[in-house]
Amino acid sequence: MKIYKVGGAVRDELLGLEPTDNDWVVVGSTPKQMLSMGYKQVGKDFPVFLHPETKEEYALARKERSTGPGHTAFNFSYSPNVTLEEDLSRRDITINAIAKDMTDGSFIDPYNGRDDIKNKIIKHVSESFIEDPLRIFRVARFYTKFDSKFEIDRVLESMMVDMFPDIIHLSGERIWKETEKALNYKNPQEYFYTLIRLCLRSGVFSKNLINKYSVFDGGFFGWGHYDEYHMIYSEENFYGEKNPCLTSPEAWWSIFSFLVNDLDALNKRLRVPKRFQKMSSLSYGFRYNYFKKYKDISREDKIKILYESLERLKPSKNLQYAIDVGFLAAHNMSREYDMHSLERLITKYAEIIPSEDEKKLNGSEIEKILKEKKLRLIEEYTV
Repeated sequence: MKIYKVGGAVRDELLGLEPTDNDWVVVGSTPKQMLSMGYKQVGKDFPVFLHPETKEEYALARKERSTGPGHTAFNFSYSPNVTLEEDLSRRDITINAIAKDMTDGSFIDPYNGRDDIKNKIIKHVSESFIEDPLRIFRVARFYTKFDSKFEIDRVLESMMVDMFPDIIHLSGERIWKETEKALNYKNPQEYFYTLIRLCLRSGVFSKNLINKYSVFDGGFFGWGHYDEYHMIYSEENFYGEKNPCLTSPEAWWSIFSFLVNDLDALNKRLRVPKRFQKMSSLSYGFRYNYFKKYKDISREDKIKILYESLERLKPSKNLQYAIDVGFLAAHNMSREYDMHSLERLITKYAEIIPSEDEKKLNGSEIEKILKEKKLRLIEEYTV
């Protein structure tokens, strides 16, 4: 039995990065032996074990064979005879297919991943890459993680273009898992740029195929607003100022949601967590009900829609959150709209709460008084 460190921890070490966690592969062992040593089995389809002290994951070396489309249709072999090289051969990209022998510190690198790290290029390990369409999202995520300092190999990119229609076989949860990781990186827009580029090259969403391949029941890439994506993903507004609210994965997901035709369907398809759904839905509604119509609606309608939008934001309960949503909704919409004026409006709006005397009135009377004050304030800020 021999144990090697593998995957992302080795890759990050070679890149000079602090590994977030360690993964290990065990060669020449069996589930029975691992359990006898105090490891706890957690894998259902293939044996993965937790170390009794560190709780890090140790997986038996395995081979795999695709049995159908999608991410889960695989048969696994994890006999003690499976070699380290065979285990590494099933991995997605070469920079993830490097192992480290912890006894002497040597690297086992049968697919030249260290050279690809040096040359800053993302390459596939083998032709089996095409068997798992989730790898499209993983490559896009790694490209984003490395802040575009790596290039995607041309052969690999062509493979992903050909694979793109197969993403219909993926579960929403697995796609969201990769997407959420990307949203936590420095420049998450690169993740979506990469996917959009692959999608365009694949031709999946040509008119005769759009119904068949609208994989997220509304379009992952939001074809109704597709022409806006470069503008939307720019961090800077028309004044050259960086949007101050683009500091969280929830905010970046909200920016992406502006490209989606059916946001509710997308959130449902991917099982997006509630905190992401809330911010994206609020900013999406504010954007398309107010800012997109701003030049074409009357002052009276502007006041009405702005009041309804601000009521949904509830600034008096969480002022900064309301300001963030407002900045997201107005992001890169118009040079004519003063974002700082919007921030002042939301701040003053949050200050409109019942006085001590007003609290003595019944609920409907309080509501009427507050509404009148809010509408007067909005009128002052509305052209």
